[in-house]
Amino acid sequence: MSDTSGRKMFCGNRVRALRIANAISQRMMAQRLAISASYLNQIENNAKPVPTRLLVTLCDMFSVAPSYFGDDGEIRMLRLLREASSDPMFRSSLPEREIHGAIRDNPAFVKMFLELYRSARTMHEQGSEAQPDKRTEAERASAWSKLSSAYEIVGDWVQAERNYFDTLDRAAEQLYETARLDTDTIGTGLERHLRDRFGVTVSTTPAEPTVANSSPCHFDTTEKTAHFVPGLPGPTRTFCMARLVAHLGYCTLIDEAARHPLLSDENTRSIARAAMANYFAGGLIMPYELFAAKAKAFKHDLDRLQTTFSASFEQVCQRLSSLQRPGAEGVPFYFIKADVAGNVLKSYSANRFSRARFGALCPRWNVFESFSAAGKLIIQISQDTEGGLFISVARAVVSHPQSFFDRQPKRAIVLGCSVAHADEVVYSSMLNLHDPRTFISIGPGCRSCVRADCEHRAMPQSGFFFQPAAGA
Repeated sequence: MSDTSGRKMFCGNRVRALRIANAISQRMMAQRLAISASYLNQIENNAKPVPTRLLVTLCDMFSVAPSYFGDDGEIRMLRLLREASSDPMFRSSLPEREIHGAIRDNPAFVKMFLELYRSARTMHEQGSEAQPDKRTEAERASAWSKLSSAYEIVGDWVQAERNYFDTLDRAAEQLYETARLDTDTIGTGLERHLRDRFGVTVSTTPAEPTVANSSPCHFDTTEKTAHFVPGLPGPTRTFCMARLVAHLGYCTLIDEAARHPLLSDENTRSIARAAMANYFAGGLIMPYELFAAKAKAFKHDLDRLQTTFSASFEQVCQRLSSLQRPGAEGVPFYFIKADVAGNVLKSYSANRFSRARFGALCPRWNVFESFSAAGKLIIQISQDTEGGLFISVARAVVSHPQSFFDRQPKRAIVLGCSVAHADEVVYSSMLNLHDPRTFISIGPGCRSCVRADCEHRAMPQSGFFFQPAAGA
């Protein structure tokens, strides 16, 4: 957005990304902007804001919209409003200038509108109808609140925290050290800790058939035994043990972390507690300082990190997306897990990248290409609708079937960061960051994408009617 609100705009990472993508040195770019190289360096490191005069010059110089420099929250809100306003229920959608104006002038109202829209969609999907009744206002408010997806609410909360929870992260890191989990393999160390600290026995004998349980691990509270499914992959088994440690020893801390105004009912709090137990488990297997140091040393080589920490591809990627400890931040990554139908199962972002909330994922994204080559890394330079460039790494993963009749689900894991961090990521060595022809234009989803001429478009963009291709 343009700086019409008068606030200071710190967007050095985007300025740097433009410069790198166009193969321009700091000195050369400073000359073109008529500023000193030291001043540009301060801007790129967010020590100085970008003045409106320079913002206009940068937009003209690199042919990008002012929204390219907008903050992450505004970018996400912009895409959500585009997507929501194009819903057929409104019969006509908002022009782009009115969408920008609403976010600039009435952001609080836009947030309320999006919450209302999400609730209406949930009600529609459940086949419910809002019937007038004689309930009190509090009862109606409570019923309306329950219409919203609990998972989306928890997801919004995690995103608002940038997927970093300091108390849990530090507690997991401290336990890793005090329990001396580094003296054995992590699996052996966790098994020892469960036995010595909680009196829990780990068994590979399945639980009794009478127990209705489809998870890889069942904890028998009476016998204090953790039963694991035979043949369970090592990283999954290790993660289950770490999560059990979280539930047995840190439930109070987890409850405190999940105590937030956004989590207004027991359903959302229950989901949040499960998410926090998983977060603790990741922090215990991959403690912050050690993991961040290795990630930096390996230039975020995902396979090397998997081997070093005996973790799965998904576990490593999700942990990388949470390295946002104040004063010790890692590269800001986005992380997405999706199935073959494009359903998003998990989504976190520590940068400006965002995906469709209500519609499908962009078909031009390497997440779909990865499904045709399971296990292979598919690397792409993705360019979003605001001109931002991202290094996107995707891999489809599938568990080994236990029998001929076993149909294991295939999932794609995607990790990405701005090209501003190209020097810190090993995968940039395989990419030509200076040739725009190699950039793959992607959008957050057809409904909120502004690329009207995209041949992959499946539905109209906000503010336009859909014109099928000739002969279709």
